[in-house]
This record gives sequence, structure tokens and C-alpha cells, in this order.
Amino acid sequence: MDPRFRVELIAATPNPQLCVYAGMHQDYSEGFVAADRANWPDERRAGEICVKRLLAGERGHYGPLEHAQIVLNVGWFPHSVMQQARTHRVGVSFDVQCLAGDTEITFLQAGGGLRKIRIAELHDLWTNGERASRHRQIGGRQGEVPGTYRRDCRKRLQKMRLRVLNEDTKVFETSHLKDVTCSGLQPVYRLTMEDGRTLDCTANHRLLTPDGWQTMAEALSLRMGRDGAVRSFRRTAQVLANGNVAVGSGAYRDTSWLQKQVAAGATPAEMAERASCSITTIRDWARRHQIRLNQSDSRFQCGNKPWNHNPSALYRQQAWLQQRLEDGLHADEMAELAGCSLEAIKKWVYHFGLTLNRRPPGFQAGRQPWNKDRLGYSLQLSESSREARRTLGKRISRRGSASNFWKGGTASKRVLIGAWTRRNAPQVHRHFDHTCQRCGLRGSEHQLHAHHLVPVYADPSQAYKIENLVTLCQPCHALIHKLHQEADFAATFNPRQPLPTWPEKPRPRGRRLMAHPLTVVQVEFLGSQMTYDIEVEDPWHNFVANGLVVHNSMRYTGDRICKAANGELELEEVFYLRPVGSYSDRQGKKYAYTVDERAKDLALCSAAAERYAELLNAGFAEEHARGILPFDYRQHFVVSFSLRAFLHFLDLRAKLDAQQEIRELCDLLWPHLVAWAPQFAEWYEKSRLHKARLAP
Repeated sequence: MDPRFRVELIAATPNPQLCVYAGMHQDYSEGFVAADRANWPDERRAGEICVKRLLAGERGHYGPLEHAQIVLNVGWFPHSVMQQARTHRVGVSFDVQCLAGDTEITFLQAGGGLRKIRIAELHDLWTNGERASRHRQIGGRQGEVPGTYRRDCRKRLQKMRLRVLNEDTKVFETSHLKDVTCSGLQPVYRLTMEDGRTLDCTANHRLLTPDGWQTMAEALSLRMGRDGAVRSFRRTAQVLANGNVAVGSGAYRDTSWLQKQVAAGATPAEMAERASCSITTIRDWARRHQIRLNQSDSRFQCGNKPWNHNPSALYRQQAWLQQRLEDGLHADEMAELAGCSLEAIKKWVYHFGLTLNRRPPGFQAGRQPWNKDRLGYSLQLSESSREARRTLGKRISRRGSASNFWKGGTASKRVLIGAWTRRNAPQVHRHFDHTCQRCGLRGSEHQLHAHHLVPVYADPSQAYKIENLVTLCQPCHALIHKLHQEADFAATFNPRQPLPTWPEKPRPRGRRLMAHPLTVVQVEFLGSQMTYDIEVEDPWHNFVANGLVVHNSMRYTGDRICKAANGELELEEVFYLRPVGSYSDRQGKKYAYTVDERAKDLALCSAAAERYAELLNAGFAEEHARGILPFDYRQHFVVSFSLRAFLHFLDLRAKLDAQQEIRELCDLLWPHLVAWAPQFAEWYEKSRLHKARLAP
């Protein structure tokens, strides 16, 4: 037997023979057997009774054997053993790393907020779709019956931004879902962190620790009893979680810090600069904490009145307004009497709860507009008349600080440059014949943008020069800025003119989080629960569950194969080859597996591992690269049996003509059956072991 093969107990039903006895007794009793618990036999005697009355008698009713369950961890067996066992299993399930249904998976919304969805709910949406808000009144095109129904939402779920960890920078990024599956009932443990957050997962689910990826049992040095209860774990074990701010101090989330800044008279822009975040972030967190920010960037602060403020104005007096309305005056006539604008009259009339007098519509029944049936008209002004009208408009209209809408010049330089660019865009587009200078697309002006050839951040003096503007279509303009290709496009557009060295493009500040370690303070066994897995797209195969970084459940890791290719691991630690010797096939034909043949196979495994590492380094997907590996790479898995399924599995796979490796698996499983249900194992060894008879 291969010395690396290993089978360890994870959890088992305590007193399994007594459990079977109770089930058997209830099947043939009219009373409630639990009420007679005091008269039940002990575990040994219960096993003897079950063997005599249920198994040895071959009564044909073996349902009580289903009640007792055992979960075992199998390690370093070839992949073919797991696949063969899965194909022929009866009541056997092979589990992967998985999470309990209440685990919350973290997604990022478009506005920057977080959305957390329970993995059980996520699986339901992925599998069955979302519930429609309306009822189907008639049958659907595909034969759907009328009434409530669910519609597919898998594509929308795939587009949602899943929070993942960049394992190189340790900064959180986003990826997308690839699959969500249910893994069935599995033994689940709850980890409690030092800050109170919890995670419910199986013992073999991989977590990110300061030492890299490890299964939960490995990271915590977890020791469990036969019933799954936790015996001990390492109290200093740590798991990486999210929450530490990578950029800036994150002070904007602190209520007391915000209050101190407001009390000191700081503006939102000054607070954003001090906290290394955006003004929008400051406003969002101030709104969450119900804090009123200082608006010093506006002219109309509290106590600062407009230039035309008059507290004794006529339009502010309710009696005056009411008398004018009773006299039948309209809003424009009242504004002329009060010496104010039409909007001021409307504002104060509505403020006092009064109603304006309405004029009848100008075009009543029987009246004709003066320009009916006329094809068109114009002022027929000469160029000198037009210029005179422009000069008069500039002299009469109040601009800048003289305007009623002046707010102290609060527009930023960026806003002013954008406004100037939009005003001059039509002239730029006419110069370039309304054609995109990147892709050659010709379109109308509303589909085209004016792009600064030399960006404003590189040379602010070029911001207001029209010769620095070129025409781009909207997709090309967005792509250049998104991919930071400003310098490449400028060099391509004017290759003869050497470009000066530009400063680095400023990146927007934001709340980026880094992983940080948390100590596990408690571990408890929760029993068997329904569990779920998810698969994440490349390149980072992890996600955030209940605030902790866990591995992409459905993905087999290739780290150990790459380590074998680099010589960090023995090749036979990763791949399984039979020892040298004589063997026979299922038809009895004998053959020899020599040292030379084994050396050739080992060389093929080495070449496959090296090629696998090359493909991964070249950016190939893991499922693509894994296709060139030998089938019998070593694999760990968890298997769960009912007592009945355990006996059935031994009959199928412990017989003498079964595959050697799966017989060796049965040899390692056997001691666990003997220790768990000794009377059943004793009867089975005498009557059925290695005899190829189907167990009950």
C-alpha cells in the first residue's frame, strides 16, 4: 500500500448501534419508543440484537441502518479512485470545500456601496431565477402555466461585481461569478473571530492565513472527536479579513472626526483633502451620521443675505398680497407694483397658502392665431443690425457678479474647462469634418467629443487652446481615458512632433481596502447543514464570505503541481504511480510493471507538470491547463456514509477482483467501521467481507 494514503475521521453519529436499535424497535412497535429509553440496552447489547434480528435474519427491512452517519477525510489517493467511487456509490457523497447557507457573499454596487447576499439565496436565484412581481395571466410560449412564475436572472448575477482579493497587492478588487452549486448536507463548524464576526464552513474549506492558503482544519490545528465535537484548536490561529483602508486614513467614517471638522469650520473640500478621499465620500458619510456640513463655497451662507434682500418689501406682506388678489390682479401686475420679479410674487403667494389669479387661455374657441398657414418668417436683419443687437444685449444683461444667479464663482477649474470645451466643440468638429480621428467614424455632433490632445493634467496652459482639441467619437474618447492611452494617442496623431515628458496621470482617491489578520477565538461544531459552493472567474480564485477571505470553492488548486515542476515538492507527492511488480487485468491476463516502465511514466508526469506551469504563467485558465495532466494526480476529498451505504460500498469495492487502489481505500476505511460499530463489523467480517455479496 502507498505510504501516503490516509483516512481520518471527521465526525460520526454517537452510539450508532443504539440508534439503529431505536429505529428498528419503532418500526415494529405501536408505542413511542423514546418514552421507554430507560429500558434500552447498552451500545454493545443493542448491536448484538440488531445483528440477530435484523442482519443475520435477512428480514429484508434495512431502513434503520440509514439513521447512523459517518464522515471521513480521504487523502493522497489518485483522482481515479474518487471518480470511480462517485460513479458506483450508493448513499455515498464526496464533498468539496463549502459554506453554510447563511454565509453572506459581498458584492460592490455601482454607487460604491456594498450588497451582501446569503449564499443559499444566491444559489436559489442562480438555479431557479427571481420571482416575477406580476402574475402570468395566460400560458407562456414555452408551455408555462398561468400564475406566479420565476424568470432567469443568471446573466445579471454574472455581471454583478464580486469582491475578491488581489493576492499580489493584498488589496481588494472585483471579479464575477462563474457558477453556484449546492453541495448537500455536510458537517459544518462555526469560527468566531476576535471582532465578533463568524464563518460557518466545512473543515476542509480553504481560508487565507498569514502563511498562505490552508484548510480550516490545518490553519487551526483542529482536533475533533468521533461525534464531530471540537476537542482542541490553536488559539493563535489567524485568518485574513477585509476592513483596513489602503488609501487614506478612513477618518471620514468616524462620527467624532466629522463633528470636529464641522465645528472647526472646515469645508467638504478641506475635509476630503485631510481624509484622502473624495468630496462625495465626505457628503455620503455626513448624511449617514446626520451631520450638517459647512457650505462655505456658496455665497448664500446662513446669515448672509442676497444683495436685493428687503425684509419690508410689499410682496412679503400677506395682507397686501391678499388684497391685490381680491382686486383681480395677476402675478405680473403684482410684480410690477411691488418692484420685484414674477418668481418672488409666486414664492410668497404659495408661502402664505394663497392662490394666484389665472388668465383665460389666449386662443379660445373661434379665434385664429395671426401666423396660421404662414410657411415661415424671419426678422430680415442686416449684419449691422445683428451686431447692434448683440452689443445692446451685452450692455443690458447682467453677467458675472452682477447677475442674480451669481454664487461667488464656486465652479471648479475642471467644470470651467469642460464648459469651454463644449462651447467650442462644434467648431472643432467642423474642422475635422465630423470624423473621429481614432477610428474614422463619421457622425453627428452629439455623437462626437472634443478631446484635449495634450491632457490638462499634463499641461494646464493648453486647456483653453482650440488647436489642442481633436474630434473623437464617444466610445474612442472613453476608451482612451479608461486605458490611460492619452500619450499613445497623442504620439500617433502627430508622430513628427516630439512629446514632452508628462507627469503621471492623477488617479482618483477612493476607499480601497487591504486584508488584515484576525485571531480565531472560538470554534464549535454545528452538525450537518446544507452547504453551497461558488466558482469565481480568473484571475483571483477567492471571495469575501462574512468579511473573511475564503478560497474559490469549486476550483482545484494547481500550486502543488507548479511546486513539483519547480522541484519544491517530490513528484510522487503530487502524482500517483503503482509500485513496480506483477499485475493482472480484470480478465486475468498478467503483465509486469518494470522499473524502466515506471521511470518513463514518471518522466511523463514531470513533463506534464512543467507544461502545466508554463500554461499558467502564459495566462491560460486552470481548467484549460489541467487538461494535459495525467488522470491520477493525488487528491483529497471528504466522504460521508450512512451505515447501510458503508456496508454496501465495502461489498462493491472490497471484493478481491476490484481495482487495487480502491481496495486499499476499503482497507483504510475498515478500522473506522470496527471502532464505530463493532458488532456490525464483526458480523460483516464473518459473513460478507471480500465475498462480493450485495450488502443490505
